[in-house]
Amino acid sequence: MAGEAATRARLRDGDSVIFIDRKARQYLRTLRTGKRVTVRGAAFAAEELIGLPEGTVVRSSTGDYLQIFRPTYAQLIPNLPRRAQLIYPKDVGTILMWGDIHPGARVIEVGVGPGATAMALLRAIGPTGALTTYELREEFAAMARDNVARFYGPAPQWTLKIRDAYEGFDETGIDRMVVDLSEPWRVVPHAARALRPGGVFVGFVPTVLQLKQLVDELRAGPFAAIEILESLQREWHVKDRSVRPEHRMVAHSGFLVFARRLAVSTAPNPAPHGV
Repeated sequence: MAGEAATRARLRDGDSVIFIDRKARQYLRTLRTGKRVTVRGAAFAAEELIGLPEGTVVRSSTGDYLQIFRPTYAQLIPNLPRRAQLIYPKDVGTILMWGDIHPGARVIEVGVGPGATAMALLRAIGPTGALTTYELREEFAAMARDNVARFYGPAPQWTLKIRDAYEGFDETGIDRMVVDLSEPWRVVPHAARALRPGGVFVGFVPTVLQLKQLVDELRAGPFAAIEILESLQREWHVKDRSVRPEHRMVAHSGFLVFARRLAVSTAPNPAPHGV
């Protein structure tokens, strides 16, 4: 087991890695045989780093000491190449848990951004699940494809469609839907047709006005058990005898809305939505 763990820890050709300097600044790079990696003006031959275990501290030609790791999801996302705004890890974690994104789930994602949320969804649903992403802009889709291929790897369970989600979805019987659009309430009627009874709708919106309109539309449609959350992240400074919250925190980034799709009642006098 120790030998297996040591093998897993060793950096390989093609790995994405994070260099961390003494001020905790992070630099995302990729190791490729025959190429050089430049960090803060100092260059390393990739062959110098390939084969080292994660957690190695290397010294650059400029005298800087750098820690080297494969990035965690939380380290990768802020450093991800992007043209569009992304949903940050603190919110993605809540989406995965409250949205109950599980192995084998059939999921629709609306709005791909740089592919950060798609990667989290792919990890959660695993090889037995299916993720279909709807994105209107080809340039966003192209960057997302590149990021997923580079930082996640092959994803045969992922389908990316260049389509306007406001016009509807091809799929039915979907387990979960994650929507990141400027007018998500326009998707709600289509979501009601695509989601199976009991399916979960997840919406991400940055403003109060968007939140109110989305929740009103969900309540008017076949959705119930609506929850609205906001995730705040505050880091702490711990050094010697100084233990305090950091002066800055990641506060409001968006509201998260979760709702469950009701079954269509066949009773002669069905209860109103939301009861």
